[in-house]
Amino acid sequence: MAIRPASPMSLSTCRSVLLALALAGCAGGSGLDEKAADPNVYPADYKTAVLAYLQLNPSELENVNDALISAPALASVTGSQRYLACLRLVGRDSRRDKAVVFFSGQINQFVDANSQQCGAAAYQPFTELVSDIRTMRGKK
Repeated sequence: MAIRPASPMSLSTCRSVLLALALAGCAGGSGLDEKAADPNVYPADYKTAVLAYLQLNPSELENVNDALISAPALASVTGSQRYLACLRLVGRDSRRDKAVVFFSGQINQFVDANSQQCGAAAYQPFTELVSDIRTMRGKK
């Protein structure tokens, strides 16, 4: 028995069915909770997140001997309300303030802070970071 090639009508129908199945799969979603993420979830583990960020970006800690951090507070960031924490990195002859912006509880931006963002921040000692800095430098 010889196998006959499919007719053009069959191929066209097959393509249409495959396209419909593909589109149905896209429209069906992933099965995960599809609610929009809340951009202003309070970053409960903000210190841990900042420590992890700085471990991945150790150049931010050059010449730093001490560190202070503020608790996250809602602030206007490029026209939107976001949680923002202020981080002060103190060196022997320098001081840098960083704004840590959170989106959905995660660090979204780590940028130089201006006085409007962090000028009135209520800083507290960031002993966990100071301990990490000493450990990275081999001090006890």
